[in-house]
Amino acid sequence: MSSLVCVSLLLCGYVTSEQIRFDGHKVLQIVPHSDDELKQVLAIHDLYDLDMWRHPRRGNHSMEVYVEPEKLESVLSVLKDIGAHVKIWIDDLQKLVDEEQSSIKRSILLPYSSQGRNQGFNHFAYHRYSSINQYLRDVATATLSMSSVNASVSTIGYTAEGREINVLKVTRGDRISRPSIFIDGGIHAREWIAPATVLYFINQLVYGDEFGYASQLLNKFDWFFAPLLNPDGYEYSHTNYRLWRKNRVEHRRKCFGTDLNRNFGYQWNPAIGGSTNVCSDVYSGSQAFSEKESQAVSTFITDNKQNMLAYLTYHAYGQMWLYPWGFTSALPPDWQDLDAAAKTGTAALGELYGTTYLVGSSTNVLYSAAGGSDDWVKGGAGVKYAYTIELRDTGSHGFVLPVNQIEPTCRESWRGLAAFALSLNTIRTGSRG
Repeated sequence: MSSLVCVSLLLCGYVTSEQIRFDGHKVLQIVPHSDDELKQVLAIHDLYDLDMWRHPRRGNHSMEVYVEPEKLESVLSVLKDIGAHVKIWIDDLQKLVDEEQSSIKRSILLPYSSQGRNQGFNHFAYHRYSSINQYLRDVATATLSMSSVNASVSTIGYTAEGREINVLKVTRGDRISRPSIFIDGGIHAREWIAPATVLYFINQLVYGDEFGYASQLLNKFDWFFAPLLNPDGYEYSHTNYRLWRKNRVEHRRKCFGTDLNRNFGYQWNPAIGGSTNVCSDVYSGSQAFSEKESQAVSTFITDNKQNMLAYLTYHAYGQMWLYPWGFTSALPPDWQDLDAAAKTGTAALGELYGTTYLVGSSTNVLYSAAGGSDDWVKGGAGVKYAYTIELRDTGSHGFVLPVNQIEPTCRESWRGLAAFALSLNTIRTGSRG
């Protein structure tokens, strides 16, 4: 089977046992000059079933769209007729994938930095599902001999293919119940930097960090980490199709996958940024919480929401710190609190390397999309501070972020998280349990 046919089938969700290549596949930067041109470009996106890597934002119509070679000539011709400005943003996607794979192999051989090594685990590399789960267990075991921190692993559910969805709880270990923060990553399979970042947070909190935040954060909060919410899709993106986004549940017509970040049940509506087409990359599911992964997370958060103050879900890419709502341009009544706390985080994040993040509500900064986890956590579970954080970069590599970007992404993100968390008014005082 040719790579072009394979990719076309995979974009519709069909299964294949072959490792898909992306030779000659491109990412275009498209800049419509008016709202009318934007509507025409979005219609082309739907007509040709293109993969939108970066969506247009309010006040900035620029977008990045992945195009397969067999569609390129037709798409460029139509865009020329519309009059939109087009630039080849990534000329050969396979080159990026090859560079990524080479750097992954090199990262195994390179010595770890002091902030990237614990339990023999290199935090500045992309790890597979089994390694991630083993690391969580190793951390829990290591804290048995620590007096100042305690960690435990819980399996909160199983995927369609039977993989565990695990959460690591990290506390001070003094039996005092504190307000909690829940952090997850990897809800979208191809966003490899997200699990890597969450794993780094665990390392810093448990073993101590270069900035001296860990002790303060443990004194103030209990922590829940779910580094990999979509293990099936994540593994598939490693073994078969690097750009896979959804989970791997099988639907009719031999299509696979639901977009888990369109499947949560607060104002769930496939017509807003989702789809009822089972082959779509943003298929919202047959109903809210139709998927085992979203069910597992919602059950866990519901069971622990009484003392939960904040929820952060890590994604890529675009460098944005977003808060609800995703389903509407209206803002929550306490949006100013969310905005101020997010800006505290992004200001601290930027101090390390000068990286800039946009802050605002999902719809007003990015685009409308119902069924997001942060909307449900705030609107359904009642957790005050709920965010989606889009990590590096701003498009040069997109989802195929090089290994050499893991360290700066992790370090600046940890600094941002710590400053954000320490700025929160916990209101409740700890109580012995």
